[in-house]
Amino acid sequence: MVGIFNNEGFGTQRRLGQAQNGLNNTLNRLSSGRRINSASDDAAGLQIANNLRADIRVLNQAQRNAGTGLAITNIADGSLTQANDLLTRAAEISLQAASGTTSDAGRDALNQELQGIFAELDSLGQNTRFDGQALFGSDIGVRVGENASEQVNISVDNLSAGDLGLAGIDLNDPAQASAAISQITGAIEQVSASRGSLGATQQRLNTTIESIQSQVISTQEAESQISDADVAEEVVNLTKLKILSESNVSALAQGNNLRAQNVLSLLN
Repeated sequence: MVGIFNNEGFGTQRRLGQAQNGLNNTLNRLSSGRRINSASDDAAGLQIANNLRADIRVLNQAQRNAGTGLAITNIADGSLTQANDLLTRAAEISLQAASGTTSDAGRDALNQELQGIFAELDSLGQNTRFDGQALFGSDIGVRVGENASEQVNISVDNLSAGDLGLAGIDLNDPAQASAAISQITGAIEQVSASRGSLGATQQRLNTTIESIQSQVISTQEAESQISDADVAEEVVNLTKLKILSESNVSALAQGNNLRAQNVLSLLN
């Protein structure tokens, strides 16, 4: 007990405590991989790192939003592709019906097919949906950033025989059959224009996604530089602190043994 009250013993114990605290902190950094594990490690660095991590999560959500927007445009474009194919077939049968070589019965059969095509166009316009929301005739705003201005609008024109100017066409009438060819050609051009506008939106969304991915990588690197542990440095610290801790334990033990012997010699 005499050694405990000795100034040299107190100094050794203090150095031992410091070494053990440093050792615990180093082990904590190595096990977590982070330099900052509590506010006491680096209060300012912790605040900055937390803000950067929040930015990363917001950017990731913006990227998911843009990906959802891209999925919406792909669905709408798929329906427009079908509409283009239907209209191409409608142009073919209209040209056939307008020919003088086609009988009345033949024109009637072609007209029934044409009306089926128009019904399919109407169905595409009504039933092309995403998460229950009809896409044709909608204006969907996709938020791709924190600011209100960071938004990509997806606008898709209505799709139906009537919207394409095809309502009332009857191929049983040779004169209407002849006029139908130019009407359907105009409808094909209208659908192509819609696909072109949609393609521009898809390109913008793809560019937005690439930009966000670049921002995420840059922000992650910045956060890593602030909060990640330098493993090589921590391994060096671990070795140094182990040696300091062991040497102080040894010095403390030797000091206590020596003082115990001195006390015994005085008692004798």
